[in-house]
Amino acid sequence: MAVAADTKVENGATALLLEYEPANANNRLAEVRKALQEIGVHCSNNDVLRYNRFHPGNFEDHLKARLSSLGARKAVVDVSTMSKLAIMLVLNTCKQLGLETDVFYSEAEHYGPSEQEYFEARKAGKIHQPSLHVFNGIHGVVRVDTLASVAMQGQPTAAIVFMSFNDALTQLLLNTVYPARLFLINGSPPVYGWREKATAWVHEQVRQEWDEDNPLQPTDPELPLRSASTLDYRESVSILLGLYWRLSTTHRVLLAPSGSKMQAVACYLVKALHPDIHIEYPSPDGFAKEYSSGIGKRWLLSLGAFRERLAAIESAERETFLEIAI
Repeated sequence: MAVAADTKVENGATALLLEYEPANANNRLAEVRKALQEIGVHCSNNDVLRYNRFHPGNFEDHLKARLSSLGARKAVVDVSTMSKLAIMLVLNTCKQLGLETDVFYSEAEHYGPSEQEYFEARKAGKIHQPSLHVFNGIHGVVRVDTLASVAMQGQPTAAIVFMSFNDALTQLLLNTVYPARLFLINGSPPVYGWREKATAWVHEQVRQEWDEDNPLQPTDPELPLRSASTLDYRESVSILLGLYWRLSTTHRVLLAPSGSKMQAVACYLVKALHPDIHIEYPSPDGFAKEYSSGIGKRWLLSLGAFRERLAAIESAERETFLEIAI
């Protein structure tokens, strides 16, 4: 809804909307579509694309075909409520088509769960700490061919996982992958700072099981050393590139975009730079009841001509990691 409030419409603007499957009664597709049409954005039935969270394999083909039929030159990708795997697939399509690309993100006004709800749920034992030795009945890990990789098959797997409140995401990945090494990245939100320690607590048991790869901050033993902003994607890109160059010659690098929306954007940028990274997305059966609500600050990340921007990042990366100082 923030897009409808903020968008200035040019002639020929079209909105492509994702209709999520399996259906969820809380989704507001019809309301969003109506709001966009009222400000002059075209959105026909052909512009509503089905996205199956558990089987998204043909989504990219349908998106690419629709964008091509529209003759699209520029895409503004609203990631605010988009599935994190969908974010990566949409950005991948924009890159393949050579579109000028902007990323739009609206913060929520109120984030769920609240601090009180979190501590009440934790006290009642409703929030679990993932462990290599615990197995839960969760849906499964979703893999998509365009984000997969067969590089370094047969080598030990190093999994990079973003922490979140949803303990099921990390647990599901551990149940499926059995990594030789696990690197956790905590999220540091720009507001509600208590959430950083809360997500660290959720992952404390699994952190201890891979404590050598996940040291704590020397000044605060409640927080892991490796942490990135949930908003500023550049911090996540920096951490991911550092881990990639550290691990890629000896391990199969597996990346799970299980953190924030903007951290998922960072995951795609790093994957685009290094196709040998393998993406696996843990997908739980349902969603948490504590929804975020309202419209907070809005942000627009201009990636410009996507391919050229990636080439510029690659050049800077090579200078950092490959050039020998003389």
